[in-house]
Formats: sequence, C-alpha cells, structure tokens
Amino acid sequence: MSKAAGKGKGSPPPPPPPSAAGYGKAGGKAAGKATKSDATVTSSSSAFISLVLRRLTGDEIPVEAQLDGMVDTLRISVGKQLGVSRHRIKLLKEGQVLNNSSTVRESGLEDGNVLTAIILPPVYAALGGAGIKAPDEVIAAKMDLHDALSQAGKLKPIHTATSA
Repeated sequence: MSKAAGKGKGSPPPPPPPSAAGYGKAGGKAAGKATKSDATVTSSSSAFISLVLRRLTGDEIPVEAQLDGMVDTLRISVGKQLGVSRHRIKLLKEGQVLNNSSTVRESGLEDGNVLTAIILPPVYAALGGAGIKAPDEVIAAKMDLHDALSQAGKLKPIHTATSA
C-alpha cells in the first residue's frame, strides 16, 4: 500500500478561523508575529461602524457602514432596506446633508451616530435613473403645478394595461 492510498477520502478539514488568518502554524521563529500587511488586512476588514437611521416617521433602523466606503454606497444600502431608489434618499447628520461623493470617514460619521433619512417623492427616482439632477426648486414647482392641475380637474388618469 502506498503512502497516498488513504488520500482523497472523507471530508476536508475546516478552514482556519478568520482571527487566525496570516499568523501561520504554531512553532517556528515567526509564530504569532503579525506583519505590517497582516495589520492592514485586519484593520481594513474591521473598518465598519454601526449607525442609527431615523426616518421622519420616527422609525429607527440600524445600519452598518464601511468607513472608507462612499456615502452613495450607504444610500444604496439604505434604499434596499427601505425598498426605494437611492435617488429618493437624502441622508443628514445634525441637519447637514451628507455629500454622496465623500467617504463615510470624510463625512465625520462615527460609531453610534444617528442619521436622518428623508425619502423624496418618486419623481426623484425617475430623474436620477435618467441621470438628471434637477434642482429642488424645479421639483417643488413641478409638484405645485401637479397639485394645482389636479384640483382644477385638468389631469387625466393614466391607465396601464395589466395582464390577466
């Protein structure tokens, strides 16, 4: 019987736990010593913070954000949790709108911060999806016009065909 006769039978051993990654086997000169690259992997993989998202309804939703991730990525995550497009979400910290092209860290967010989430009307999703950034004043004027036409009875309902 050869040495390899028993190989390939049974289940493979489980992978090492994540906390042991990069430290090698016990024994030897380098056992237990972390290198600079190990510290980088550990710090970047654990660079998440917990935030509380408060809606105008008073509901509070816990969310996690990566410190080096973009605010826009956080908006995408929040949109998925709330079931709306990211274009309809404005995130505020202490009354200031967060810049979507900044990182979470650059925005000054820290673990435990409470953010306010404002859900904008659906027209923002349609415009944002088309790549159009309309000023808030234009959107407000459009909604005012819609309300006035509706009250005057000048709007016609749009009927869409549905398959039975």
